[in-house]
Amino acid sequence: MRKVLEHQGLRTDLAKTGLEALEMHGEHAYRLVLSDWMMPEMTGVDLCRELRHRGGAYTYFVLCSSKGERADRVEAFDAGVDDFLAKPVDRDELHARLTVARRILAMEDNLQRQFGELERANEKVKAMNASLLLASKRFEELFNGLPVPCFTFDRDGLIHEWNRAAQAKFHIHPQQALQRPVWEVLKDGEKPFWTKDVVERVFGGSMPPSVDWSYKVGDGELRYFACSLFCLEDNDGGPLGAISANLDITERELAERRIHLQMQQINEFAVKLEEQKRALVQANERLQHLAVTDGLTGLWNHRRFHEELERRMVEHRLSGRPLSLMLLDVDHFKSFNDSFGHQAGDDLLRQFARILKDQSRGTDFPARYGGEEFAMILNAANHVDALETAERFREAIQREPWNSRAVTASFGVATLDDSIENPRQLIEQADQALYHAKSTGRNRCAHFSDMDKTGDEKSTRAA
Repeated sequence: MRKVLEHQGLRTDLAKTGLEALEMHGEHAYRLVLSDWMMPEMTGVDLCRELRHRGGAYTYFVLCSSKGERADRVEAFDAGVDDFLAKPVDRDELHARLTVARRILAMEDNLQRQFGELERANEKVKAMNASLLLASKRFEELFNGLPVPCFTFDRDGLIHEWNRAAQAKFHIHPQQALQRPVWEVLKDGEKPFWTKDVVERVFGGSMPPSVDWSYKVGDGELRYFACSLFCLEDNDGGPLGAISANLDITERELAERRIHLQMQQINEFAVKLEEQKRALVQANERLQHLAVTDGLTGLWNHRRFHEELERRMVEHRLSGRPLSLMLLDVDHFKSFNDSFGHQAGDDLLRQFARILKDQSRGTDFPARYGGEEFAMILNAANHVDALETAERFREAIQREPWNSRAVTASFGVATLDDSIENPRQLIEQADQALYHAKSTGRNRCAHFSDMDKTGDEKSTRAA
């Protein structure tokens, strides 16, 4: 086994017992472990369970055994085993399983990098939230600290802020004023001033910036006020709301000078508040986008693919509509990278993803599964529909005018039936069909349920 692994380019270390393997793992933190089931001192299942208990970077664990009972496999999967190899081990199957293991470990590393990016984006959002909260508090403190009665209202005339000076001058508590029309709160006077028409004129720009009005306070005393009206504007010059600042007529000159400066400060804070709100929305959208999309191709990522597959399998069981899964792999992608470089390989994957999006239906779900492998959930597609769809994609890829050299792809298809209990089984069937398509010549499509008609490949892979 060690010679086979090293022949495939893997650097290997050999442990003769489970305890020895555990000690070596503590020193090297292996990412891939192939273990026999029955060993001296510790079984392979106990070794896997201990590795999972220790945590750290994910280790892909393959168990080699001649045991084939269902209860044995359930015990091994419960302990954290990722895959099985039946003894005696077939070299081709070992190579295929190791290819899957490498792909999964690469996806795990990619997910960890994306998680770090998400963490950094989340910290940025937290900082922006804190800044927004601080700006809101400063706005509130500045507004409440104004030495004259002030309140804000919107286009419907509803009052949103009512400062301390307004409470003292008008003898009206904020709870009696907030979220009520201004013409209902301030209705007593020699002549009613606050009306719906006044509010419309304020937001329409036809209201004078300063008007006089009267109001009877709680003890019945009639007081006259000089009202200064200011519209709060956003970055585009549109009105966010309006502020009414009311001065006793005897203090007009002094108060107007003070209010003018402070209203400028309030408007600056309001504009800044709106900018931060916009930035927060953009940051949240970016955060959500990073969580579910592949950064290179723009398709849904591996995590989002598994969520969608599980959701659609539940819908299938409720509705009875057919559901198929297609896995596709760029043929000879490694040799393409070796010949033209990784940048050209990235360009190929982006072009490949564009073809998938252009050719897919609105109900299909294209995703990047990992590396040069892609997945497509085919909603309402039975066995025949799925194969026809795969063939249509294969022909579109073959017809595409590629820059460096002709590019083809192999397709593996599986259709959901009553024998499949979970998404993993459907993925395994599609993966086996893909392996069959590649091993029988590439640039072709294969369906899992048809594989038994072409030889014993299905029984070999299932083992």
